[in-house]
Amino acid sequence: MYWNAACSPDCRTPVISGWHPGNVMQVSPLYVVTQRRDLASRYATTTRQWLVARTTYRRLHEAPVKNITALRDAARRLDQLERGRAALLRDLKALAD
Repeated sequence: MYWNAACSPDCRTPVISGWHPGNVMQVSPLYVVTQRRDLASRYATTTRQWLVARTTYRRLHEAPVKNITALRDAARRLDQLERGRAALLRDLKALAD
């Protein structure tokens, strides 16, 4: 271990020169299954919310008189849910490997 040269001589702040992994824990199969179930549940919930948001956006867009503020909020919500679904799907695919 090296001592920090920027400190005064009485300073005892250690500086770690590089990353040294400790004991690497093995991931249990039960943990992976639990994570998959949790992600699948979250993905299903997010998909249901996304479908509702998409329907809301379409109805607002097709309305004869457009409420621009509501339409913008619906589009923002739809985009957030779409990005969330994509992230969850990536995580699910990563756990499947």
